[in-house]
Formats: sequence, structure tokens, C-alpha cells
Amino acid sequence: MLWIAYLVVLPFHRVWRLPWLEWKLQPPEMVFLALAVAAVVAWWQRPSAWHVTLADFAVAAWLGATVISLSLSAEPSGRDGVIETLVTAYLAALYVVIRITATPRLLDDFSQWFGYAAATAAALGMAGTIAAWMSVPTQLATLAGTPIPYLGHAPRAQAFTAGPQMLASILLLAVPLFVAGRATRGWRRRDVACLVLLVVGLVATVSKTAMCLVAALAVMWACGPRAGDPSHARRRRLRVVTATLLSLGIAAVMVVGSQVVVTPLGSVATMSAAQLVGGQPLATFQWRDESWAVMPTTYAFNWRASLQAVSRAWPAGVGPAGQPAFTETLQREGTFPWSIWLTTPHSTYLGTAAERGAAGLAALMLMLVAAGLAIRRLLAGPIRLRWEAAAYAGAATGFLIEAITTDLLNCRHYWLLLAIVVARDAASNPTAGETPATAPIDAE
Repeated sequence: MLWIAYLVVLPFHRVWRLPWLEWKLQPPEMVFLALAVAAVVAWWQRPSAWHVTLADFAVAAWLGATVISLSLSAEPSGRDGVIETLVTAYLAALYVVIRITATPRLLDDFSQWFGYAAATAAALGMAGTIAAWMSVPTQLATLAGTPIPYLGHAPRAQAFTAGPQMLASILLLAVPLFVAGRATRGWRRRDVACLVLLVVGLVATVSKTAMCLVAALAVMWACGPRAGDPSHARRRRLRVVTATLLSLGIAAVMVVGSQVVVTPLGSVATMSAAQLVGGQPLATFQWRDESWAVMPTTYAFNWRASLQAVSRAWPAGVGPAGQPAFTETLQREGTFPWSIWLTTPHSTYLGTAAERGAAGLAALMLMLVAAGLAIRRLLAGPIRLRWEAAAYAGAATGFLIEAITTDLLNCRHYWLLLAIVVARDAASNPTAGETPATAPIDAE
């Protein structure tokens, strides 16, 4: 039951705020402590000759890179750096605990329970959105006056997660996993309702992350079970080409759309206050008797800050959670607008290079390669797991695109997914160098 409990509370990131730790200790961490105890008991009862795999080494390398960066950074980020390192240690521990406690039955049930937990968060977010439209502010959604590029003003669902983008990220992962689970086991009426709730909840976040779902489902469709007719090979190639082009197109839109926004000139002040744009217009023009501006976004400035951090602090990096402090230096130098106070990296790739340096970038690439190899083996494995493996491929594609504009490596759900993929690969391909997961009694 501890697995289910952890999945149920996983979307609850902002329930209480504690001294020093701020939002870092929430219900998932409370359940994790019990799950960790179950993992220790399971390990003690059934010692496993755990052969270190590429994925395990990559996770250890990520933690090591974080510690190294904290120790060697020229401008240590103090308390924030220490907390970030502790968070990294917790996420690495989460990976280990899931690897130990995973059993075939728990792996089979994961997609269903994760989908139900995400649907609950989606329902809460949608309830908050409805309340916001009725001028009733809640923690479940942003205010109805929230400015949104190209769409005007609208509330954004967030439930008890860290924000609309976080809820969108959880739902992005839940949809392909839930579809794969039901494609394997069969659809029921409540499953269709759950899927609709997941998709509508994702739309209610009004997040650019929703675009990644199209790529994720396209890749999942391309990697799905093979048909038996002779024309399958040609159709499969067409699916792969279509999914690849679609994913690349969405990635390109994410890159360009995150850098500039075209907005009425009169809306620039409001959007600047909402941390959507910053600095001076790149260009202005008249259209339909109205003045418009091409504005650089906060992403553009934070990406530039990441690149400057790389150039000044390579190869050690500015330290975990160190980019905001580094950006203050740029603000004092006059190269970064003081109006922007949201100064986190806004990119998994650039943020890793800026904060954790060469060691962090190498560890990140190693994790991506390890996950990719595990998914590839699952795709070539038992036909029973083909939809599940296809969902992992789709989720990985969504991650790679979402990571362009979001720092995802503090997201519990992606560390959970990595452990699930590796554990399933271990159980399905024991010759791949993995040790089959142990079978604890308490974790179920």
C-alpha cells in the first residue's frame, strides 16, 4: 500500500511551508520515509547482488556532480545550494527505493494508479479554475486576471502542485502511461472518463507543456505493437518519420516561442509585472490601428544568463541553485533587467551546464542514454509490454522537449519514471546486467 500512498500524494507539492526548508518537505516526502523503511527491510530480508548498471551509475554520477559543483563553485549559493544538494540526494534515494521495492505486480499497476492520482490533481485544478472564473481565489488555480500571451487573461489550473507548469508536466506523463495501461488491459467507462479528465486538466493549465503531449502520443503510436500484415514495415516507417518530424517541429516552436512574444504595446507593462517579458522591445509595428511590440521573454534573459554562467564558471559551474545569485551579479553589471526577479535557469540543459558544470552535463547525458537504452530493450522485448514500452518512449520524448524550457530534474515524477523503466527492464531483460527487483512484503 505504500506505493499507492506515495502515488496518491505525489501531486501535493504546496500543502504547508516550513522554516528554512520552505516548500521542500511535503506529503510525498512523509510517505517516502515509510517506503524507504520498507525498502531497507526488503533488502535485509532478501539481500540482492545488485549489479551496477548504466542507469544506476548515472544517478550516482548526478549526485556526485551536484556535490562537486557545490564544493568547487567560485560563488557558492549558501543555504539554497545546500538545500538543492539535499533535494538531489533525496531524489537519488527515491530512485533507489523504487528500484528495490518494485515487483511485477506493482509495475503492472503503476500506470493505473499514477493516472488516478494525476486525474485527482486535474480535478482539483479544474475546480480551482471554475472558482477563479467566479472571482473566488483559491490555491488550486491562478487568478482570472492572469495574463497569457496571445490568449489575453485566464486562470491557470495548478491544484496543490508547485504551479501550472508542474501540474501540466504530471499530466503530460500520466496520459501516455494511462493509455498504454488500458490498451493492454482493456477499456472501461470510468477509464475513458479518467482520460478525458487528464486531457481537459492539461488544457486547463494553459501551459506550453501541453504541446508536448502531441509529440508523446505520436511517438507512442509509432512505437506501438507491430501489425502482422506484409505492409506493416512501410507503414511503420511512415509512422516513425511522421512522429520524428512532428516532435522536431514542436521542439522548434518551443524554442522560438519561449524567446519572443508578440503583444500589444499597451500590454507590455502588465506582462512584465507577470514575469512573462522583460527589457525593451526588439521591434514595434502597427497592425489594425494598434501598436504592437516584439518582446524578449524572461526565458530569453535567463537562457542568456545561463550561457554567461557557463562562460565564466566552466567547468565547475556556479553551484546547485546558484544561477539566481549569479544573475544578481549580472544585474549589478547592468546586463540583466532588474524588473525580472524570476531568475531560475528555465532549461534543463542550460541550467545543468550553468550550475553543475561539465560533471553535471556528463551525468545528465549519461542518464538520458541509460534511459534510452532501457526503453529500446523493452521495445524489443515481450509483446505483452509493447504498449507500456511505447508509452515510455513517448514520455521520454515529452521530457526531452519539455526540458528545453523547464528545469525538470527536481521533478519527483520523472525520477519515479526512470526507476520504473529501469526496474521493468531489469525484470524483462535479466541478461542486460540488471538484478531483478526484490519482492518486499511491506511495500505492497
